[in-house]
Amino acid sequence: MTKALQNLTDEDLIRAARSGDDSAVGELVARYLPMIRHRAARYFLPGMDAEDVVQEGLIGLLKAIRLYDGRQSAFATFASVCVASTMATAAKAALSQKSRPLSDYSPLEELDEARQDQHVSPEEEIIIAEQVEELKGRIDTLLSGFEQRALTLYLSGHSYSEISQLLRTTSKAVDNALQRVRRKLRSV
Repeated sequence: MTKALQNLTDEDLIRAARSGDDSAVGELVARYLPMIRHRAARYFLPGMDAEDVVQEGLIGLLKAIRLYDGRQSAFATFASVCVASTMATAAKAALSQKSRPLSDYSPLEELDEARQDQHVSPEEEIIIAEQVEELKGRIDTLLSGFEQRALTLYLSGHSYSEISQLLRTTSKAVDNALQRVRRKLRSV
């Protein structure tokens, strides 16, 4: 990356990236890759290695670059939420196994060999699934109904003003709710 790109703010790089400057995208990826790798290290998923999770995080970062409008929060916060959301969605899909096509299924005789190759026992798979469900349950108990609705709409790409209209409240109430969500989720 050139020295000039390293001195630009995230917002300047986003504008350059949206106008077709691939080196601006590269600079943003370089800035946020350590955060993505750090988050990816928290996931241990059967059928997905660490680099798969990193790739999902990069997809989340690219989504953040595309969707960020500067009104909601700092880009770093928005990118972090997008990366976490994309990784969580990939984790849920990997654990549910619903997205696997039937052609990937093996005869029962080969099942034990495949599990040994992945180094994940059936007990570990159950434990991971239970941990994900426990985490979801803790999040559900931590967040109020209003906070959950605000977070869902925010993660769906709605702006604060759109969320306030949909929830029939003020933008300030939405901002306060999302700030509480951030604080509460840091403790999880």
